[in-house]
Parts: sequence; C-alpha cells; structure tokens
Amino acid sequence: MNYVSLTYLANLFLYSLYFLSRNGAETDASPLAYTISGVLSLFLIGAGYWNAKNKMTYRSVLWMFFVNILLFIMSGVFDRFGEDFNILSTAGDESFIFTLVLVAYNGYLYPMIIDLDGSGFPLVLPVILSGVLPSLGYLAGAGYFSKNRISGNNDQLLKK
Repeated sequence: MNYVSLTYLANLFLYSLYFLSRNGAETDASPLAYTISGVLSLFLIGAGYWNAKNKMTYRSVLWMFFVNILLFIMSGVFDRFGEDFNILSTAGDESFIFTLVLVAYNGYLYPMIIDLDGSGFPLVLPVILSGVLPSLGYLAGAGYFSKNRISGNNDQLLKK
C-alpha cells in the first residue's frame, strides 16, 4: 500500500470538504486555511515516513510527483499551442482543464496558490512540493530505520 497516494486522495477529500463549507470568496485565505494546509502537508511528510518504515522503494513516494509533472506539462503544451491544439480549452490561449485539475489535485496548497496568483509560480509550487514533502518524510524515515537496524544488529552480534 502506497501511503503517499492514499494521503493525496485523503487530502483531496478533506480540503474539498473544508473548501465547500466555507462562507466567502474563493480568493480569501484565512489563517484557518493556512493551518489546514500546513496540517495536510505534514500528513504528506508522514506518509513518506510510513513508506520508508514499510521498506518501500524511494520511487513509491514520487508517484504523485510524476502525476503533477504530467499535468504541468499538459497544461503548458495546451497553453502554448492555444486554440489550434486545445480542444479542451475554454477560449484562446488558456489551458483551463489541465490547470484546473493540477490545482484541484493539489487542493491542500490552495491558500498559497491564491497568494501567488499572477506570478506564474502557482503551477510550479504543487509540482515542487509533491516531490519535496514526501521525500523529506521518506529520507527521515529511511535514516531513522537504517540507524535502528545497525544498532539492532550490533546488539545481536554482542549477544552471540
């Protein structure tokens, strides 16, 4: 079982519940929204840790990163070629569907995406953090469990 994939799905569900229950404009980012975003980001770090604990490969934490890269590339390709290439766009040079899926798929980052709107960075942020957050957890877990395995092996060698 890949804990990072499950956490992404749980984050999508939990943040959509929060987002749909809000009263106010979509552009309002309250301190509660940042708190929820931070907690859901910690869940991703914890999921990477659990992948390391269960001795999964490092590649197991990068599946969501690869999905985000695919969405980012498709958004860029459709945006670049515009109406000649994009049958899914709303109009002209916009790559609406893929951009919407990228932002919705990474809903836990919504407050930061709103604050960075207009800078070009809101689409890059989910791609970067989908690789960094689970990787931090995985590397912490791999380091912790490899240290415990070494000390555990030494204790058994001393007992013999």
